[in-house]
Amino acid sequence: MSNSLRIFLTGISGGILFASLLIYGTPLRYTDLLEPSIQDIAPIDFYEKYKNNPDGYVFVDVRGRDSYNELHATGAINIPLYLLYDERHALPKRGKEIILICSRARASGVAFSYLQHYGFRNISRIEGGIEAWVEAGLPTE
Repeated sequence: MSNSLRIFLTGISGGILFASLLIYGTPLRYTDLLEPSIQDIAPIDFYEKYKNNPDGYVFVDVRGRDSYNELHATGAINIPLYLLYDERHALPKRGKEIILICSRARASGVAFSYLQHYGFRNISRIEGGIEAWVEAGLPTE
């Protein structure tokens, strides 16, 4: 590699690093310049992965206790959205993927953004929520 190419590539990587630090290391990350993205997974796709490796996931239903007790996806534990602040310390930041489910995927979107804010990068949510889970014919309790 020529010296001029090496200098050019070093300059590009330095610029990317500087821009990243500027956005994520300052209050700029709280502006609407970058809309946070939510990682969705289809219920059937998740269930196939889950049944092959249930120990690789923490499956969390963020609906209220009454809704959870009435009907929930098999394997899901209940941590209502309003308790997530206190319970987030019990969730793993690595080693397992956290999958969120709720009703219509709205509250799980809030939970996703909240956990992402606290440094969780191992999170996804069930696309369409418990309704899509039931519609796909997946097991419930």
